[in-house]
Amino acid sequence: MTALIASALLGLYVFAPYIIFQRISSLFLPLKRFQRSRTEEIVAGITVAGIPMAITLFLFSRGWIGGCCVPFPLVDSAQQRQSDYQVVFTAAYSDHYFLEHEGQSWAAAGRVFKRQMDFFAWNLLFVAGETLTFVLLIRYYWKLKTNTAYLWFAAPVLLPTISEWHVLLTDFNFPPKQRRTVEIDALSKDDILYRGTVVDHFLASSGELSGVLLSGAERFQYERLEEDRRAGRSGHSEEYWTPIPGGGHFYLPSDNIASLNIRYPLPMPEYERILLEAVRRLGLRGVSNLKVESVRRRPS
Repeated sequence: MTALIASALLGLYVFAPYIIFQRISSLFLPLKRFQRSRTEEIVAGITVAGIPMAITLFLFSRGWIGGCCVPFPLVDSAQQRQSDYQVVFTAAYSDHYFLEHEGQSWAAAGRVFKRQMDFFAWNLLFVAGETLTFVLLIRYYWKLKTNTAYLWFAAPVLLPTISEWHVLLTDFNFPPKQRRTVEIDALSKDDILYRGTVVDHFLASSGELSGVLLSGAERFQYERLEEDRRAGRSGHSEEYWTPIPGGGHFYLPSDNIASLNIRYPLPMPEYERILLEAVRRLGLRGVSNLKVESVRRRPS
């Protein structure tokens, strides 16, 4: 019976908060998927559940939570609580004691259950607060990363919990108002070079990248470039990019990707604005009507 009670408490105060933390966080963030042993799962659960439990335990021990602020208010005292827990654990350990004090044991168990539910309810409230804090600290990484103290905490604690592909293949590092796109050059294992704008990316059950979905996908024409070079008339590398037929999105599976080059370009209006401000700060004259020509250099 004692082992059963210990297992129930472990599930109630370690695994339940950990599962709730994981499920809620995954609604807002693509969490990294770990292959953990049972012991590692328990350690992770204790790590996540430890702070909310410590706060709840402190507030209850100080008497700052109680009365109307709990689901099952009791007219209680320290002596009554101590007596109830002694009765419950003695009855759980000794069948003889339980049979001799059955009524007292059930009454004490009922009060202990209510106290535990009061504690658990507040504990879940602080778990929700911990989860919200965790989500916000990661979602606003682009804004907080200039703070040294935040980076000291985020690098070893926060960032390892989310998928590295979310960091690489989204505008995670940049302010949303910049409206950056994510563009890639992907060299396939059969030596074909593709490029395009990342619309979405997909992960396997293990957390590894399974593929990327591109818009405006193009393929580099190596054969044509080689022919022109032999003929002595090769032009700029941009001339050898050709759109992939279909007019829709192009899916590139990860098992055919040998290497990736990732860029995060600004939209042209924003790029022009930043460039004009930089030119004006240099004190140059006559640039009010400057038009910026965008030539994106691609590997040839």
